[in-house]
Amino acid sequence: MKLAVLALIWAFLIIPSSTFSQQSNQAFFDQVRVEKQIDSLYEKYENEPGVSIGIVHGDSLVFQKQYGLANLEHNIPITHNTSFHVASVSKQFTAFAILLLEHEGKLSLDDNVQKYLPEMKIENPGLTLRTLLLHTSGLRDQWNLLRLAGWRLDDNITNEQVLQLIYNQRALNFSPGAEFMYSNSGYTLLAEIVARVSGMSFAKFTEKRIFSPLQMHNSAFIDAYGLVIPNSANSYYQKEGTYYEDLFNNISVGATNLSTTVEDLSKWVINFSKPTVGHSTIFQKMNTMGKLKNGENTGYGLGQFIDTYKGIKRISHSGVDASYQAFVGRFPNENSSILILSNNSAINGGRMVQQLTEITLKDHFQIKETAATNHVQRKTPLALSTSRLEKFEGYYWNQKDRYSRHIKVVNDSLYYLRKDGSKTALQAVGENEFEMLIDEYISITFNAHEMILMFDDGYSIAFQKYEPADYNATSLSGFTGRYYSEELDTYYSFFTDEDQLVAKHPRLGNFRLKAIMQDYFIGNKGSFRAINFERNETGAITGFKVSSSRAKNISFKRM
Repeated sequence: MKLAVLALIWAFLIIPSSTFSQQSNQAFFDQVRVEKQIDSLYEKYENEPGVSIGIVHGDSLVFQKQYGLANLEHNIPITHNTSFHVASVSKQFTAFAILLLEHEGKLSLDDNVQKYLPEMKIENPGLTLRTLLLHTSGLRDQWNLLRLAGWRLDDNITNEQVLQLIYNQRALNFSPGAEFMYSNSGYTLLAEIVARVSGMSFAKFTEKRIFSPLQMHNSAFIDAYGLVIPNSANSYYQKEGTYYEDLFNNISVGATNLSTTVEDLSKWVINFSKPTVGHSTIFQKMNTMGKLKNGENTGYGLGQFIDTYKGIKRISHSGVDASYQAFVGRFPNENSSILILSNNSAINGGRMVQQLTEITLKDHFQIKETAATNHVQRKTPLALSTSRLEKFEGYYWNQKDRYSRHIKVVNDSLYYLRKDGSKTALQAVGENEFEMLIDEYISITFNAHEMILMFDDGYSIAFQKYEPADYNATSLSGFTGRYYSEELDTYYSFFTDEDQLVAKHPRLGNFRLKAIMQDYFIGNKGSFRAINFERNETGAITGFKVSSSRAKNISFKRM
């Protein structure tokens, strides 16, 4: 379908049915077809927490429909003016606020963060506003830090408490600009910078400079407990067939905490193609993908992910907090956007985005066939002696996803053994290179104390060789005691139980740690994921460093 024809059809969709002429009936029926497809997916949520959907084309919200309930207790349906918490979709508004101030000459993206936030204990010249916007700052993520400090995400969490926790950090996950790692902390700091530079609260600034000019009258950043949000939807999760309210008591702004509607979000996305607020340079910067120091693309602009879906460009962001889910996706070359707001965690948000994109933009997909040329040609087998194969034997640990693999010689052949007992034979194709004897192409290369799995699409997984730990109650007693982190201002204690080390926190309770290798344990509680104990020159344990997915090597000292 040509773009001009699509534009004509979209235009007809917004005309009331009573004004359709016979010539335009086909366009109307196209709308009915689309609506029926969407109905088939979501009308089942009529008496459950549900979803609000909007489709924008050109400068109009051409389709919107709501399904389900905003409030289960009082049986209140979701309507066109129901307001949802949109979680990380908030970040594009924070980026826009920063860029408004930059356009006025009040700050620069290359300014150091400490220029505006001298409370920051991290002194690094590379820690700039730009790195915060691009998630390349290396800042530890605030939610990981809060969980490690003993907070629960249904606790009452103030903006000041989150800021103080970020200010108190002494180290970064990595050097600014070296990697991309999503960090909510950066956007919380950006909102505070907006407040300090503008002289008004972040909520007030965004209301005055963004929401009011765009007539987004049902949008606001929630920065105070008890603030009344008209027509707001509660969020719910399902457990054993019963829905429970999922509380979100955080009032930290910038990374999250925007409350808005589909109709208001339609005005926001239209502003990108038909600006009312902002300058062309602002939109260009937001829509430009960032780069690392090594020149690699990050896949992220300013407050937005940038990628393609089945060959068409997409600029988007999703958000999840408590059981709220949100998605704003712009397809600039098609001049269309998809808006999704939900208060039901039982709905698969990722699948919902995919389904609505298929329904809305299928005619524009540029599907590229993956021909056989994408498959790697298998190499010529090589015979290696058993003694040579035995050099590769051992245990290998994947640090990122926290699992191990065992490489072992069985009947003069090398095997890749998994935890579930399954195994795969490896065929040598080089002195240090093997291929798995399965239909899927996977090669394995051994380098010193490392094993690298490589797939035919170029994706790789790294494993480090290690000696499995062999602890008992006596040897584990050396780890027991109380440990304190100045960065988190919290304590953990360790004791032994049935030949296992157990961690104890006054708010998180007790949880067991699994020994992997010498002085290295993994946990399964919140963000307490990987623990490296540290020793002094005499071998006595002096502390440990704990890491989670987005907060690395936080120090604890033995008391």
